[in-house]
Amino acid sequence: MRRCVVTVGLFVLCSVAQAFDPLGSERDLSAVPPLGVVPLDTELVGGSACPPPFAGGLIPLSDVVKRALCRDPRARQAWADASLAAARLGVARAAYLPTVTGTLSRGRAGQTTGQGGSTLRNDGTSRVGQLDLAWNLFDFGQREANVDSARQTLLAAAASHNLTIQNVFLDAANAYFSLLNAQGELTVAQEVERINLQSFMAAEAKHAAGVGDLSAKLQTQTAFAQAILTRVKAEGALRNAQGQLAVSIGESPDRQIAVDADDARLPDADFVKGMADLLEAAQQAHPELRAARARLNAARARIAVADRAYLPTVSLNATRANTTRDFDSNVAGLDQRDRSVTVQINVPVFDGFARHYQGRAARAEFELADADLRSTEQKVALEVWQAYQTLESQTHALDSTLKLLGFATKSLEVAQGRYKAGVGSTLELLEAQRAMADAAQQRINALSSWRATRLRLAASLGRLGFWSVSGS
Repeated sequence: MRRCVVTVGLFVLCSVAQAFDPLGSERDLSAVPPLGVVPLDTELVGGSACPPPFAGGLIPLSDVVKRALCRDPRARQAWADASLAAARLGVARAAYLPTVTGTLSRGRAGQTTGQGGSTLRNDGTSRVGQLDLAWNLFDFGQREANVDSARQTLLAAAASHNLTIQNVFLDAANAYFSLLNAQGELTVAQEVERINLQSFMAAEAKHAAGVGDLSAKLQTQTAFAQAILTRVKAEGALRNAQGQLAVSIGESPDRQIAVDADDARLPDADFVKGMADLLEAAQQAHPELRAARARLNAARARIAVADRAYLPTVSLNATRANTTRDFDSNVAGLDQRDRSVTVQINVPVFDGFARHYQGRAARAEFELADADLRSTEQKVALEVWQAYQTLESQTHALDSTLKLLGFATKSLEVAQGRYKAGVGSTLELLEAQRAMADAAQQRINALSSWRATRLRLAASLGRLGFWSVSGS
């Protein structure tokens, strides 16, 4: 049974839904969803199917992540790596089973014999059928160690697949937040341009009426020109963010795409506990740590393989052959049947020190894997600490930026009223406009940074999932 999934309208991925797996090598891949199913989607049992190509318009964060997980090449590569590791586990388990080889051959031969001036020619046809069986009966645990190493390598590949999926998840979310931030910056730039235009028109009207000086008109005109330039830059940044998000969901960068600009909605942060609990959770659940531990166990198993290579092996060999020869002359044909069964003991004596250096290489790989695990533990702990501290400071900054924006907006309203009444200066008005623009920009940056840091903390715990983008 095969299941084919059309992705991006460009190619078809066919995966075996119920692949022939007589040795059960893919049982450890149960946590790796097949192609065509959204990874990390636990809302539906067994996951949900990948969504169709994007039709345009507004797109929510959860939909961005779904499309990225289905279409990012890194996810397909990680899936293929895990499948390759499962196949190699099957190869290691196959060493427990006998091998049977069948041989069929057919040939024709001629023989000429001369004696006493006479010549005798004898041509004939030969047919051979042979069946060979070879079975390794006992090897002091070499096959067991090989299977253990392959199994741990498969577990490492499955954990690496999960890590890749979470990285794709986080990158897609960051692309979404970048576009959200760019949309907010453009909105602020357009509002600042509108306010500066009003100020310039008021100053120009005063100058035309003879109650305002030329300096005030030129200052407001300069501020208006600067606001236009800022708006143009914001439009360029918006187009770049749109292209980045479109590519992350498998679309062309010129696809028109937008996200909901309602930044009043903030997802919950209930998963954030005390630092000790967060560090413990990361040590247990982070896929990069699970992969590093599995690689260490695989290296330990390879040491056992190298050590047991010095021991003998016991194997069974059996052969059954049937040879038939038919001659064109009156010579009688030949029908020969052979059977043999042998038990063989192979004792390694000397191989040019190859096994010695294989053992040294296995121990060096173990030391390397152990150091990698220690480094990964430190890296994950630091990621949790930094994301936690950053989220704490940004949570406080959210309240501050909201108050700052309120104060700046009120100050601008007062400055505009004073300027229109002729009691406020141009510098006072321009300063109020600049303060309002800065406050609005800081509010947008704080909201975007808080969302991104919240997801980064969830990723550092190894807990990214669709629960973390619900309501975003």
